[in-house]
Amino acid sequence: MVSKAVDRVLHSPMSFFDTTPIGRILNRFGKDVDVMDSNLGVTLRIWIFTASSIIGVFVLIISYYHYIAIALAILGLYFYWSSVYYRATARELKRHESVLRSHVTSAFSEALSGVSTIKAYNSQEQFERKIKDTVDVMNAPYMLVPALVRWMSIRLDLTGSILTLVVGILLVENRLNIKPATGGLVFSYVINLGMLSQTLVRVQAEVETHMTSPERLHYYCDHLEQEAPHHIDNLEPSWPQAGEIVFSNISMRYRPDLPLILNGFNLHVKACERIGIVGRTGAGKSSLMTALFRLTELSSGSIVIDGKDISKLGLADLRSRMSIIPQDPILFAGTVRSNLDPLSIYTDSTLSTALSKSGLNTKGENAIELDTIVVDSGSNFSLGQRQLIALARALVRDSKIIVCDEATSSVDFATDAAVQKTIEREFRGRTLLCIAHRLKTVLRYDRIVVVDQGRVAEIGTPLELYKRENGMWRTMCDGSGIVEDDFEK
Repeated sequence: MVSKAVDRVLHSPMSFFDTTPIGRILNRFGKDVDVMDSNLGVTLRIWIFTASSIIGVFVLIISYYHYIAIALAILGLYFYWSSVYYRATARELKRHESVLRSHVTSAFSEALSGVSTIKAYNSQEQFERKIKDTVDVMNAPYMLVPALVRWMSIRLDLTGSILTLVVGILLVENRLNIKPATGGLVFSYVINLGMLSQTLVRVQAEVETHMTSPERLHYYCDHLEQEAPHHIDNLEPSWPQAGEIVFSNISMRYRPDLPLILNGFNLHVKACERIGIVGRTGAGKSSLMTALFRLTELSSGSIVIDGKDISKLGLADLRSRMSIIPQDPILFAGTVRSNLDPLSIYTDSTLSTALSKSGLNTKGENAIELDTIVVDSGSNFSLGQRQLIALARALVRDSKIIVCDEATSSVDFATDAAVQKTIEREFRGRTLLCIAHRLKTVLRYDRIVVVDQGRVAEIGTPLELYKRENGMWRTMCDGSGIVEDDFEK
């Protein structure tokens, strides 16, 4: 069940991770799995042992005092009602506590991920108080547990006392001529029946509350929405050969209840063309990358690459044929080599060459080499170095289509200029889509696409658009201090 749940989560669409707190996911694969592995089996064993003991006591009493079965039936109904009420309440308290624990995990994960910012703003006490408050709220259901246990104990003690009284009267009267030794044996077991019944109800409630953990994991196994298939047959190994991309009236929203972020976007990218994509914040520039890699499926329209509609391709087949240099690069714990080539396909010479071409310093005391350790999330590197490693990763893959989401936004201008020359030289003959925040990085591109409200507002060569006096590109260039002479450099 656990492996299936993990597989279903990893194959869920991005909308699931956008709407599900990370604490909830960690809680289900942490606490719930621990309950299934460590607590559920032990509790179930104790329940079977206690239930067997009570059944044995009942059989022993009825075998000598047949008429006591009537009293046992009446008391059994009362016992059943009390146990049902107790178990239902305990089960809901456990569910409530499991939900509240997710809030604690989310708050703690949030504090850990932003610890540098918290320290910079001296907000340690604020976040410490927030975590303590969430822990207090999580523990609130436990305050009701002692009262619930006492409620159950009073009623089951009453049931056991009444049964002990009935058996005691029968023993004193001794109308069935039972031997005193046999009567004493029966009475000793009846005295312990009250304690056994309390244990049975408590353990049965624990079994039911522990079963909420498999229930929560079972939801992940059978009810999570899944992405499209990752592999579909009949895709040529050499695809795409040219790198032509056609966006045909595409519309996209991140979730069904949200407005369209791309609304009737049309663009024809020629093979080996370099396109600069610019626009105001929220215009839909990065959403084009989301649509191209099918991180979110289109609401309407189509994207065709070299004559193939990408909606009919396997996700892994599609994504493995393109490269992306993201603005916020992600590195995984391991080495630089494992981050550049996780599948161990390329030679060390190829990887070292990519590192050098990306502009990383590979000499001196702080050299970044293939065996350099990368800690979790690459936090031992600066953001600029992580972007350059992502650039090296794209150089290694040498895909026909490359998407740059402002690949050099966190490096200095000198390094940026060097990297841009590397991109121009190494990605020649490749289709390049560059989402630009620094307008100077795309002044030498073949065409500029200005995006506004999810549509193409302007398209043309950089100089051609600049000469439009009241155009959006001209306004953006004027705001960035770009003059006409910059286009000739």
